Formats: sequence, C-alpha cells, structure tokens
Amino acid sequence: MTKNTTRVERLKEDILNGPIIKTILVLGWPVMVSNALQMLYNLVDTYWLGKIGKVAVAAPTVGFPVVFMLISLGFGFSIAGVSLVSQHTGAGSSENADKAAGQVIAFMLVSSIFLSAIGYVIAPGLLETLMGVPEDVFPKALIYIRIIFSGLPLMFIFFAFRSLIRGIGDMVTPMLVTGSSVIANMFLDPVLIFGMGGLPELGVAGAAVATVLSRGVASLVAIYLLFSGRLGIKLSFRDLILKLRWVKQILRIGLPSAIGQAGTAVGFVLLMGLVSRLGVVAVSAYGIGQRIIGLLNIAIWGLASPLTTMIGQNIGAKNKERASLTAKRAYLLSFTVLMGLALMVFLLRRPLFRIFIDDIAVIDAGARFITIFIWSIPFFGLFVLTSSVFRGTGHTRPPMVMSLVRLLLLRVGISYVLAFGIIGINMGADGIWLGLFTSNFLGGVLAFGWFLTGSWKRRTIKETGADKIASEEVKESTETASLSGSSVE
Repeated sequence: MTKNTTRVERLKEDILNGPIIKTILVLGWPVMVSNALQMLYNLVDTYWLGKIGKVAVAAPTVGFPVVFMLISLGFGFSIAGVSLVSQHTGAGSSENADKAAGQVIAFMLVSSIFLSAIGYVIAPGLLETLMGVPEDVFPKALIYIRIIFSGLPLMFIFFAFRSLIRGIGDMVTPMLVTGSSVIANMFLDPVLIFGMGGLPELGVAGAAVATVLSRGVASLVAIYLLFSGRLGIKLSFRDLILKLRWVKQILRIGLPSAIGQAGTAVGFVLLMGLVSRLGVVAVSAYGIGQRIIGLLNIAIWGLASPLTTMIGQNIGAKNKERASLTAKRAYLLSFTVLMGLALMVFLLRRPLFRIFIDDIAVIDAGARFITIFIWSIPFFGLFVLTSSVFRGTGHTRPPMVMSLVRLLLLRVGISYVLAFGIIGINMGADGIWLGLFTSNFLGGVLAFGWFLTGSWKRRTIKETGADKIASEEVKESTETASLSGSSVE
C-alpha cells in the first residue's frame, strides 16, 4: 500500500466518521487553490496577448463562449465519474470503483474525439452567426478555437481524472497536477506567442497551442497516475473496453448534467448579448464585476466539491443520517462565509474596481452592480451546494432542471423584462443587475426546498455478491463509530 493510498483511506474514514466541518475544510482548500490556479491560467494568456494588441485579446475572448459550449459537455459527463467512484468507494467496493473509473475515461475519450471533430467543422458558422464576431477579429478567433478543439481529448481526460480522484476523497493530487499545467502554460505562452528560442512567432495561435500542450502535460501525468495505482484507483486496459451496462449508467448520470452545463453556456451567451446592448460602460462594469465575484466563487466551489464526495461516499455506505447532517452543516458554513465575504466586497467595491480601471463612469456603474448583485451570492452558494448534493448520489436531473430554470427563465427572462421596458419597466443596467440578483435568490431558495424533499438520498449504484457484503461491513463500521462519538464535532 502506497503512502498516498494510506492517506486516501484515512480521508475515507474522516468522510464516513470524522468531524464534518474539519473534513469539509481539509478537502476544500486544495479545490480552492486549483480554482485560483485556473484563474491564473486565463490571466497569463490575457497578459501576454495584451502585449500584441486588442485584437489578439479579443480573439480568445469572443471565441470562449463557443468553446465553452462543448467543454461544458465534458464537465457534465465527468460528474458521472465522481458520483460512481464516490458511491462505490463508500460501499467498500474498490474493484467497481476501478471499473467505473476506466469506463468514464474511455467514454470521455471517445466522446471528446467526436465533439472535437464537430467543433472544428462548425467553428466558422458559430463565430459568424451566433457570436457576430467582427471581421478583423474573425480569422484569429477561428484559428484559436480550432486549435483548442483539436486538443479537446486532452482536456476531457483531465476533467475525468480530476472527478475520479476527487471521488475517492483526494483533492490534493488534482491541485498539484493543475499546478504543473499552469506552470507549463506560463513558460510556453511567451515562447510560442513571440517565437522565442528560434521558434516561429505564432501570436494568438501560440496561446492556443500553449494551452493544448500544457493540458497535454496534465493528461499524461493523470494517465500515468491512474495506471500506476498510486492514488487508490488502478486502471487496467481491460477496464477501458466500454461495456453497455456502464455506458448506460454514465449516460443516465452524466447526460442531464451535460445538458445543464450546456444550458449554462447558452445562458451566459444570451446574457452577454443583453449587457452588450447597453453599451461599453455596462459591458466593462459587468466584466470587471464578474472577475471580482469570481474570487467569491472560489470559496463556493471549494465547499461544493468536497460535499459531492462526502455525500456520495456516505450514501454509498448507506449512512443517510450522516449525509444529511453533512449537507446541513455545509449549508450553514457556506452561507455564513459568503455573507461575510459579500459584506467585505460591498464595502470595498470602489477600490476594487479602481484596481482594474480608472474610468469614473465604469467605476460608478460597477459600484452599482456590486450594490445590487452581491447580496445574492450566499443564495447562489445554496444553489451550488444543493446541486452538489444531488450529483454526489448520481441524481443529476434536478440540478439540470434547476440550472436551466435559474439561468434561462429567471436570469435572462427577468433581466430582459426589467432592462428593456417589456411591461412598461425600463430600468436599463439596473434591470439586469436586479435580474441577476433575483435569479440567484429564487434559485437558491427553490434548490434548498428541493433538498429538503430528501429525494437525493436514493443510491444510483447497483451491487451484487461481494459488493453487498462490503457495503454492509462499511455500514456496520460507521454505525459503530457513530455510537462511540467519533463523528461529533
């Protein structure tokens, strides 16, 4: 047994029997660091492309929504990985956890090759018809997203790896692999963009190639770790042969999540269209405001990701009471932390905007955006955590429905009505900011109500023979630990 496997076994014991808040924080901080590194990934690209000019910066910016629409499918299907692995791990069936991991990797690889080909072919039409990209930006945007689409299999492999490893409770390894990818991108960006070391100057294409190559580094490391068995999951080539039973499970769990993620991408595209109609000041205020809000999202996802794992393993171990207690304490922690952070951002809203821009009109508009929108963030936390609870047990349809309703019906719908005078109310930018607030507030309340129904407690894995015996042994051990008081904080 390797040192990492021993650590994972210890984490599993904490997830099933240990102090809840402490375990959430232990599992959550690597996710927060990973998300911060991901933000750095994008900032590095923007920094170096900014040295070329505004067209170079605009190319990946306008192309990203198109890329995100297909990448979101990868995010969605990777949910099947964390759900299946966490439940089988909780049930004490490492063999089925390995099989699930292999099937998810194979499925993600096959689907990514298919989506990569589609994205490459339809890229021009999407940029012209969906995004209306300006003529001077179009050629650079096209080559950027086509290179990204070519590297889609590498991205999907890493998405799968991250979800699978988080399913067994290891949040540190994905953070380290993400860090290696970010470091590789930091070195490759200037070399490929400006043609250093005798290499040709590739410009925007260089940024795309750097992204693909750095993702490739992460994917190769991920594959090695999964086949080596050093992380608690050990793949074999036999596990990569797709089987209908597993594919059905992956589709049942992953497809609703993929649809929800794709709907999210469409919602952001539509919302960006509404904001663009209000002019450059509103767009700048919204763009900078989203970057500031993104810092709070690091905390939200840092709590949501471990919750998915903890819920999945406890339901897999047939410990519904602890799963419910874990979710409720995560809700309380999230709401308290986010309310404090929201107050901090509200008080510092103008200085924060001045970090990014000196334009007083944008600062005023941004301060107004923060004033209206920031108080919805704790409720967005409720929404995200509820989605994580359902995904942890493989019930991905409720998060899909909640996501589509929040973004398309509430966010885009209310923003459009309030901002552009559809029913005699013409609030302009304030209407959109209020629409954002309302969608988060109502989305959070409705999601929490769905959580209270308890429909997420039903397991979605199937057990036979030795797996049932292992599951009963795990349940017995958790009940014994509970009686001894080890789960009391």
